[in-house]
Amino acid sequence: MGDMQGALDELQAAAGVLGHRNPKVWEIYVKIGDLLKAAGDYTQALRAYDAALDVSPNQVSAFTQRGILNQEFDAYEKAEKDFESAVQLDPTNPQAWSGLGIAWMYLEHALPDGKPKGYDSYDEGSIFALRRVMSLQPKDMVTLSNLVMAENRVCDWSYKKEHEKAMKQALRERASRKENFAPPFHAFEFGYSPKELLVNSKYLSKRISESVQHRRKLVPPNPAAANLTSSHKLRIGYVNGAGFRNSTTTARCLQSMFKHHSKTVEIFCYALSSDDGSRERSSIQTSCDGGWVEGSRLTDDELAAQVSKDEIHILVDTTGYTMKQRTEIFALSRAPIVLSFHGFPGTMAAKFVHYLSSDRLTSPPEYQSYYTEKLALVPYSYLINDHKQSRQEVTSTTEQITRTELGFNEDDIILASFNQLYKIEPKIFKVWMRIMREVPSTKLWLLNFSKAASKYLRKEAAAAGVAKDRLVFHSKFPKDIELLAKSHADLFLDTPLFNAHTTGGDVLWAAIPMLSLPGENFAQRVASGLIRSVRMINMSLVRDLDDYAEVVIRMCRRRRVLHDLKQQLRQERQRLPLFATNLLTSHVEISMKMMWEVHASGTKPRHVVVADSS
Repeated sequence: MGDMQGALDELQAAAGVLGHRNPKVWEIYVKIGDLLKAAGDYTQALRAYDAALDVSPNQVSAFTQRGILNQEFDAYEKAEKDFESAVQLDPTNPQAWSGLGIAWMYLEHALPDGKPKGYDSYDEGSIFALRRVMSLQPKDMVTLSNLVMAENRVCDWSYKKEHEKAMKQALRERASRKENFAPPFHAFEFGYSPKELLVNSKYLSKRISESVQHRRKLVPPNPAAANLTSSHKLRIGYVNGAGFRNSTTTARCLQSMFKHHSKTVEIFCYALSSDDGSRERSSIQTSCDGGWVEGSRLTDDELAAQVSKDEIHILVDTTGYTMKQRTEIFALSRAPIVLSFHGFPGTMAAKFVHYLSSDRLTSPPEYQSYYTEKLALVPYSYLINDHKQSRQEVTSTTEQITRTELGFNEDDIILASFNQLYKIEPKIFKVWMRIMREVPSTKLWLLNFSKAASKYLRKEAAAAGVAKDRLVFHSKFPKDIELLAKSHADLFLDTPLFNAHTTGGDVLWAAIPMLSLPGENFAQRVASGLIRSVRMINMSLVRDLDDYAEVVIRMCRRRRVLHDLKQQLRQERQRLPLFATNLLTSHVEISMKMMWEVHASGTKPRHVVVADSS
């Protein structure tokens, strides 16, 4: 740090000597910005790049670096302008094209009605920009991973096989150097095996551990670690990177849990992002009887020290390797037990994470080698909801939305998949097209997460001999009518690559039967736990893709079967384990108490399995 400060002082002195209007001073400002950015002072770095462009407004490096910082501040429109300026000045600059591609990926969601000049959508612009980078730097595997994500979001499968092959090779090369390659959450869509996912996450966690090793010694000891009694009130600390905001499914899960927690636990919450003013976040904060910590302005070290001060027995990571992650907090923490819960659907592969919350179908015994954590298994789904309390609109006998209003005929068989479109693979889409060819009265109902996706999927459908108009796309529905609208679907088709998670609970509450093909990794088996929790395993879990097609075709040709399944869900949903919030919360609590009892006995973490008490 001293060397950096010295270099910074020298550069600032040189800038002072030259004077702000000297045409050569822009280079010094860029170097100052680079040093400040490396030191994590993004605000001052941004000002330095502003100064450089004020002096010399045609500098590619200044535009590019300022664009990168604007992305750090989530100012993607500003970043877009910076990167566009950079590529106009230098059309062969890969860093500028890469930044532009990433900015457009985010703007597709931030500005759903917008599009960049010359393209039909931000997603298509992003694909063009990232392919441009690959033409300039064919071995840039980081850009390739971003390109694959962009292509998956619009279901552009033109290069899917060769890209997945390259992604697997890139992972092997990085692993040979004991390095992480792909962001673990996105790795689920890259076709990696469970062992490859484990290796990828392991080297990320190793790097995190090593980066904080010298700082962990400075974190105060946690008195709870020495308290080996199992009879006292457990102090549970929930950490959420998104700050328990309404936009996250984890926040809605925790809101449900906290309303039903027993008096034998004390809840602490550590919000790592600012307040969004939502009722959900406010409800969670009210439920925290132990304490609430606004952590967005605290360093990882300060938060780890706060956890020790709060004497937390079990620190719960509800974010994992997803957006807004601050995994270093858990590597620094002196909490006796760290539990991964709900946020990341798979192994963290980290020595500092002791348990993973799951259920018996999502993580069966034969797949335990795919996890470094000990498993805390509940008898029904580990995903908790409060639909019975908060989503009663679907139980109304008055129909508020008709099939016709949604664009369907009364005699259509509506096959729906409301999952994110990146979860659709060519092989499952091929199965869906086979079903639709054999049952002409079917229509496929998808959500329009990307404006460009409908074009690509309809093109794939036409190539498979299915009329384009049999694919129906809708934008996301407002929450107050979402489940009412979706309840018109006759059957939900799950995606094997990455199952429906929260969406699965939603459609089952809306009385839509669900069909799923379980895979091997966590994200590919969550629907199995949901289906078991509505007691439909025999009807809804299939063995392979051929079985998937044949079961759906058989159901569609015997419409009475679909009708009876929907009626069964309508009649039973108030009594099904999946929607028994008290029951599911108690199972999670019991698993936590079992973890603590293992710790209190002086033994290392081991698998805990909660018996069915319903």
